[in-house]
Amino acid sequence: MVNNGMSAESGGGASGPINVITKSGVNTLHGDAFVFVQNGMLNAKEPLTSETEPPYLNRFRTGLSAGGPLVRDQTFYYVAAEQEGAHGDDSSLISPSVASAVNGVLGSGAFSRIATRTINPDLFRTARGETEVSGRLDHHIADNHSLLLKYALTNNREVGDAFNTAGLVDPSGRGSSFIEDQGVTGSLSSILGSNALNSVRFQVSTRRAVLRSADQKGPGISIAGLVDFGRPYDGDDRRRENHYELSDVASAAKGRHLFSFGTDLDWIRENVSAYDGFGAIYVFPTLDSFLSGQPDEYRQTFAGPNTHFASPRYSGFVQDHWTVTNHFTIDAGVRYDFEHLPVRFTEDTNDLAPRLGVAYSPSSSWALRAGFGIFFDRYLLAAANRALEINGVQGFEQVAYGQAAAQIFQSEMGGSSLTPIASIRPSIYAADPELQTSRSAIASLGVERLLSRNLTASATFLFARGAGLSRTRNVNLSPPVILTENNSARLGIPNPFPQQLGMLVFSPVRLKPQFDNIYQWENHSSSIYHGVSWSLNRRLSNEIEFSGSYTLSKAIDDASDFDEQPTNPYLLPAERALSANDQRHRFVFSGTFDLPLGDEDEGKKPTGAIAKLFGNIETAPILMIGSGRPIDPLTGFDANRSGAIPLSSRPFGFGRNSLRTGTQAQLDLRLLKFFKVGEHGKLDFVVESFNLLNHTNVVALNQFYGAESSPLSTFAMGNKAGIPRQWQFSLDFEF
Repeated sequence: MVNNGMSAESGGGASGPINVITKSGVNTLHGDAFVFVQNGMLNAKEPLTSETEPPYLNRFRTGLSAGGPLVRDQTFYYVAAEQEGAHGDDSSLISPSVASAVNGVLGSGAFSRIATRTINPDLFRTARGETEVSGRLDHHIADNHSLLLKYALTNNREVGDAFNTAGLVDPSGRGSSFIEDQGVTGSLSSILGSNALNSVRFQVSTRRAVLRSADQKGPGISIAGLVDFGRPYDGDDRRRENHYELSDVASAAKGRHLFSFGTDLDWIRENVSAYDGFGAIYVFPTLDSFLSGQPDEYRQTFAGPNTHFASPRYSGFVQDHWTVTNHFTIDAGVRYDFEHLPVRFTEDTNDLAPRLGVAYSPSSSWALRAGFGIFFDRYLLAAANRALEINGVQGFEQVAYGQAAAQIFQSEMGGSSLTPIASIRPSIYAADPELQTSRSAIASLGVERLLSRNLTASATFLFARGAGLSRTRNVNLSPPVILTENNSARLGIPNPFPQQLGMLVFSPVRLKPQFDNIYQWENHSSSIYHGVSWSLNRRLSNEIEFSGSYTLSKAIDDASDFDEQPTNPYLLPAERALSANDQRHRFVFSGTFDLPLGDEDEGKKPTGAIAKLFGNIETAPILMIGSGRPIDPLTGFDANRSGAIPLSSRPFGFGRNSLRTGTQAQLDLRLLKFFKVGEHGKLDFVVESFNLLNHTNVVALNQFYGAESSPLSTFAMGNKAGIPRQWQFSLDFEF
């Protein structure tokens, strides 16, 4: 029994455990078959766009599951399969005037080696398909031993809109993803006497992921805050990740103590082909600079894209669940994790994680719970792969600014360079020699009160402190200086834009002159989260159940992702701000309710037309209301010459994550009417609506200010929204 979320058995993530429970077979055949359908003609039009009619959409999802005995009372099976297919369209928020100007230049034949020759500000077609198959076998070997085997397959295909889906990205800059997961897992559970259990578990699984950009040639073109088109910097990757895992967990009871201990070995093998930056990108601060063929930045990768490495992880834990009294329990334990990286990386060997949890029930109506634990995360293998591939030996990047970038653009006729440019120093990725494992310290305190037989109220305070979090920092820059008209030529910016004058910029002088930029993956960022949640829950009774919760929280960090770079690597405290994951207020209510007419389950036969029409109807609403999330304002080009990718230069007067989206609100509703079929069968007719009130939920803003003194007219305006109102219908037969 676990009375809190701080069990030492849980590990491998800094945010706590997720447990998944699957259905199993029994002595009688049971299962269900279903189909979901959706058509865009019934949906509302896409928000933020100029479209006047609902978008094209045809979507279906069908599935079948069944379980039963192979050998009665001994061997059972359960299998399931689902198939989804969807064809639809999407649209960007690219201004028609911008598209017209760009298309005019491209249509004239200028910059002939730009592969994308037309910008599309209108609708474009997308598709999605998913196949899921799973199977489970339970076998009772003897009274004291049972065997479990499971197989799962998920094959997901998204075409045309899988990544780079921001509102100002042309279809040529978006891409497709093909991800397949397969795995076999199993366990052998044994009862060892009257007070001991043991479970041996294994996993053999693989993930094949392919990302493919719409433009396979390049280059990528970015016009700050107006449009991105062509081959994106990243998105043409292939990855195969294999897991081979074996673990053993044992527990034994003695008196008021339940001792648990176990070990785990997870061998991870990576085979990666990453083509990030191979097609080159050109960054233009303004539309005029593109029309005249004067980029401010050129960037391209030259490398052997293939890497192969292993990252085995070893873990062990011991824990005691101590029932001090019938009203008071203590869970205390410790866990150790060690993850092995390739030889050139530093390995953190002191990942010892204590866990403590207490639960106290002073009466049958009250429960108090508290806990504390340290949780160590896994290393980010995507960051490790960059440091292996772009290491200066296997590969490197080249970056040029200003007139040098413009000369490359003109000489290459807008395309990528076929060979490295001799005059440009290489830029590389490296790992911090003091690399450590990311970790979090989590503390919680909660109280729960039984208000009535089926109604409980609770309040929980949660504190989380993240340390050793990942980010990327250019460690080869000289200290910055303020850019003025007098020193601009010496700093390599002879014609600065208004957003550059008066800014701290970095000169071309480097600490290690043989390299240009050295992008170091390091784990020195930190975060802090504290929040209070209040909830009210009603267990299912008289065909009614519901759950409502409100959370007031705040999250602060100085990097929200491993590739986020600081504006000024010499002034890291200035990056401390609201996290990109911060959401101050969040309210969620969900429930299921039966209309009190003609309830056959209670032995009442429907009488009258109204009772027959409205009998056996279930309603299930989900309401979510939340405050907006922070967005980082940027100039849209590398104004301070920090070499950051993604961009990190901010306009004057704006701090990190100082923009915010609007309030989010969404009401989903499910209506179900069922009919009894025979003695055990049941047929469900379901109507579902998502975002029933058709509230426009802006989830992204145009974060680019532009190069001039005044911002672009679309700066800080929404350029991506959640779904409009949608309707879905389904049939489900349970047997």
